[in-house]
Order: sequence, then structure tokens, then C-alpha cells
Amino acid sequence: MLINNKNYKINRNTAKVTKWDKLYCETLKEIIETGELCPNRTGIETLSIPHAYFKLNVDEEFPMLETKKLAIKNTITELLWIYQAQTNDIKWLHERNNHIWDEWAIDNDGIYRIYDPFLKENNGNIVEVKDIYGNSLDKTKLGKKLYAESKYQDKTIKEAIYFGEKYKNTIGTSYGYIVNKTKEFDNVLNTLKTNPRSRRMVVSLRQADYLKTGVLEPCVWAHTYKLHKGKLNSNVTIRSNDMPLGNPFNVTQYAILLSILAKVSNLSVGEISFDIADCHLYINQLEGIKLQLSRYDKLSKWEKFIETHNDNEIEKEYIDLINRRKYLNDKILKSSFLKQDYSNIIETLNEEIMCLEHLITRENPILYIAPDKDFYEFDNKKDNKDIKVLKYTSLPTIKMPVAQ
Repeated sequence: MLINNKNYKINRNTAKVTKWDKLYCETLKEIIETGELCPNRTGIETLSIPHAYFKLNVDEEFPMLETKKLAIKNTITELLWIYQAQTNDIKWLHERNNHIWDEWAIDNDGIYRIYDPFLKENNGNIVEVKDIYGNSLDKTKLGKKLYAESKYQDKTIKEAIYFGEKYKNTIGTSYGYIVNKTKEFDNVLNTLKTNPRSRRMVVSLRQADYLKTGVLEPCVWAHTYKLHKGKLNSNVTIRSNDMPLGNPFNVTQYAILLSILAKVSNLSVGEISFDIADCHLYINQLEGIKLQLSRYDKLSKWEKFIETHNDNEIEKEYIDLINRRKYLNDKILKSSFLKQDYSNIIETLNEEIMCLEHLITRENPILYIAPDKDFYEFDNKKDNKDIKVLKYTSLPTIKMPVAQ
């Protein structure tokens, strides 16, 4: 079967919607259908459900979303930032072209600025800077009031918190800082080699003494490990999860971490589970989510079509779609005034074709981890060569707004 000038043989073992995409998209549907509208610190309301649980067999299917593209390099560098470099320094990420934590970085003056999600221009206002407990600074040891203005022309500042210049260009005492402080992760690495049957292999990122001096309380706050029948398994606990943005990162990231820990400990990889206390999406992400769910529905439809039709029938259906699109595009070329009338039809056709092509051409992604290396020996430079996901294909990126 010819797709984009390349011949493909239909493989019904791989022409499937992944188990992870099914779990994920069905959870999105549940949030939309049953979620409660909740106000929160960001100013952007969420649709939220009180509990979600995923259990995935990493050995059978490495979990990476295909209904939209996952930025895998950012996923890996953030993982190594937290657990290998064990730092809170944003510049470490910037050196690797990773900017996913920029909204939560403390500025050079030691102030963390929070911006209004609705006012998209700098209106020249300034706000009083408070300490980490919400007090005016003239009531604290600094003994004077401070005021802060926006650092950006297209953002209006709404709040400012003083952490101190010692925390500049960091996210405060959170994530990698805690990993370095407690050494619990190092203990897990050692225990896996010396006593892998231990029931005390726990990493907790939520440390009460450091919550106030961290910009953001950890979302993924604990992970535990259990050896069962020669396979290493993990349970990940999440207090709050932004499903469109944070969750896809978290699931793939901790599946990678589990796989690495198994590799360096000469163990096989098993299952990973995720227990989420507050599972939500922001209402300004709904448009992107609806696109993703429409893709999921199309993929599910084509999966069933491929299962129930022979190769010739599938190829004929594909050619019919291509010809239909060509017919509409030719019609628009001849009568440009029809472009607006046909644009939605062509857009839907493009999505249909893209979803069918994806299923026919996809292969199961494979996680590559360089052999014979200790965890701290893995390359963490910009072009990481030691940890890669091979054969990963997906539908295109869907941009989702970030809530600070």
C-alpha cells in the first residue's frame, strides 16, 4: 500500500490504538462529562474529578501518547534534571533547550512573579512584594516594602513573592533540590542492588520543611518500587495532575525511570501504576482536548475498520479519501470564493487521512537505554545519546495553554 511515496504492508498487530491512548482519552471524556468546575490559585477554572488510576505494563507496551505528539527530549531532560543532576537550577534545563519550567522560575532579584492569565498586555501596574507567608515585607526581617513590575510587555503582573536572591533562576526548594537533600533516590538505587526485596524503596518529594520555600508544591510527590517475580514494578502518587500538559509527561517519564532502574539493577521491567488525587483540565484547554478526542474517535473507528476488512478494501478506502480531498482542493483552486465553505470539510478529511495513515504506518515504540552504565553515567547533554525512544510516531502536536 503506497502512502506518501512509500510502500507499507498492513500489520494488524501494530495498526492499533495504544492501551495508554485509550486509558488517557477515556479519562478526558470522564472529566468533561462528570468533572466539577473548580476555582483555584491560577485564576483559570478547572474541570476536576477526585480520583484517577492507571495501571500499565511497561514490558508489553511502552506508554507514549500518539493522539498528539509528546516532546520526548524535554521529558528525558526533565527526568535527568530531577534525579541525576538533582538540581533546581533552571539554567541547566536551558542549556538543553528545555523551557518547560520557565513560568515558575524565580527572577534575578529573588522575586517570583505571577502573571494575570487574562490580561495579555503590560498595563504598567506594579504590585507589592510579599514574603513566602503572604506578609508585607516591612513586617519581616527585611524591614521595608518592595514593589515589582512585569518583566514582559505582553503580561500583566498580579502577584509577587520574595524568595531571596539565593534562589534566583531556580524553582526554590523543590524537586531536584529535595532529591539531593534527602538522598532517598540514591538509597533506592543502592537497595535495588543489595536488597531488591526490600519494602522500603520509597522516594518522597513532599518534605514539609521545604514546601514554603518551593515555588510549586510537587505534583508527582512519591514513587515506590516492588520486585515481583523477577520484574521491577512502581507505584507513582500524584496530588494534582494537569491532564493535557503534565500527565503525558509524567506517565512516560516515570515509565522511563522505572526502565532505567531495572536496567542498571539487572532486573526486568514490569508494571507501573499512577494514583492521581486531583485529576483535572483547565477550561481554556477544552478546544485542544476536543481535537484530541476527535482524533481518538477516528483512530478507534479505523482500528475497527482495519480489523474487519482485507488489504484491498482498506487500500480502496484510503485512495477514495485521497481522491475526495484532491477533488475539493481542485474545486477551490478553480473557485477561490469556495475556500471558506469547504475549509471545514477539508480539515476533517485531512484528520481522517492522517489517522488512517498513522495506524497503517505505526510501529510499537521502543525505549533504548545504553548498556553497562551506572545511573549517573548516562549522557545528559543536549543531544542525549544514552536514553532514546525509537520508532515513535504520533499525530501532530496540539498546543495547550499553561496555567501558572
